Amino acid sequence: MAGLVKLKAEDIWDGLLWMVGGGVIGARLYHVVDYWQYYMANPGEILAIWQGGLGIFGGILGGVIGLWLYAKSKSRFLKLLDLAGLGLPIGQAIGRWGNFVNQELYGKPTSLPWGIYIEPEKRLLEVLTYEKFQPLWLYESLWSLGVFAVLYWLVKKGKVELGKGRLFVTYLGLYGLGRFWLEWLRIEAWEIYGVNVAQIISVGLVGWAVWSWKKKDA
Repeated sequence: MAGLVKLKAEDIWDGLLWMVGGGVIGARLYHVVDYWQYYMANPGEILAIWQGGLGIFGGILGGVIGLWLYAKSKSRFLKLLDLAGLGLPIGQAIGRWGNFVNQELYGKPTSLPWGIYIEPEKRLLEVLTYEKFQPLWLYESLWSLGVFAVLYWLVKKGKVELGKGRLFVTYLGLYGLGRFWLEWLRIEAWEIYGVNVAQIISVGLVGWAVWSWKKKDA
């Protein structure tokens, strides 16, 4: 990881604090906007983050903004960003198991043998009569591990230059690719005029990553 050797340990840890702080704020804002009708009627719960409700896309954007505010220079910002891109998929893979514990982020009903049982009080009203559901959290966890494996291979083989931001963009594109397809399995998805918001964002991220690599090869 030659492109990151000039980073000091305090840069990494301090940058992580800013990124996590910004990520939590961004993730909550994304969720609140998604469920605005509910929070408009219950404004006192907007800050009740302990009750759950975080959106990964908002978390990524908020984390990037937090990191940018901390870095103070483009060079350090891009180095920290690439380092985050390598670590985020591992964090996501582990974090999704919290959804399993809480019996949330499950997908549509299924008869597949690996379908997971969801307790009645945890089921959405439209699927209350079903018992087994797609383990959406597991699919995303496994996909995130695959994303990490690809990113690690790219770094190991010297396919991507660290400290330029391209590794982070590649992470966004790979995550977006998986998220686009997994959205089809969601029971409830944030839509605007019938268009799935997460899928539109995912397409944009995949396009950005492809453009980044084409620009490199040009």
